[in-house]
Amino acid sequence: MSPAPERRRRANLAEEVAAYLREEILSGRLRSDERIDQDGVAQRLGVSRLPVREALISLDREGLVQTIPRKGTYVSRVDRADILDHYLIFGQVAGLAAARAVVRMDDQDLEALQDLHDRMMDADSLAEQQRMNHEFHRIINRAAGSQRIVSMMQLLGRSLPMPYQDFPAEWLEEANRQHQDIVEAFRRRDTLAAQRAMEQHINASARHAIEVLERLDFFEDE
Repeated sequence: MSPAPERRRRANLAEEVAAYLREEILSGRLRSDERIDQDGVAQRLGVSRLPVREALISLDREGLVQTIPRKGTYVSRVDRADILDHYLIFGQVAGLAAARAVVRMDDQDLEALQDLHDRMMDADSLAEQQRMNHEFHRIINRAAGSQRIVSMMQLLGRSLPMPYQDFPAEWLEEANRQHQDIVEAFRRRDTLAAQRAMEQHINASARHAIEVLERLDFFEDE
């Protein structure tokens, strides 16, 4: 396991532990079928075993770990089909959010979205592109006006293997083109086109995510 990141504030220990273990699993540092040492995790993060157990319950619900009674908790095997399914579901929810947002965003909101897209295309810093990409989707999701949709996307997003820093350069070019398709659908107030453009955008990310994970030797092929 990699060293635990330093944290100044600990508002929710179980969420903190879950985030740490989730990163360990999705990065491949914790491998499929590997038993999770709860005492070791607790010691590494400086917490008791209680938040570790709570975190593992949450990760079990996400399908990232499996708890076997009287044996322990093990990392679940995640294959390419699992990744594709996860992105497919995520894309459908994101598409629904886009369709809702189309009829709720005013002209000023659309100009802000276009401006953000233009600045993302011109940005040289990868970190800045990541920040703008996050903001682009946050504006749309917030405009959807549904806390249930936002909550579902946050839940799916937490378990989404999407290491932007390792994505191939062509992904950024493709993402920028897809963002423009989304913006143009919004300008036309075309709910169906916006929904489809968003779904296609998220689904395309799955292909790149699998390519990155393959380079990281994430999958354990027979």
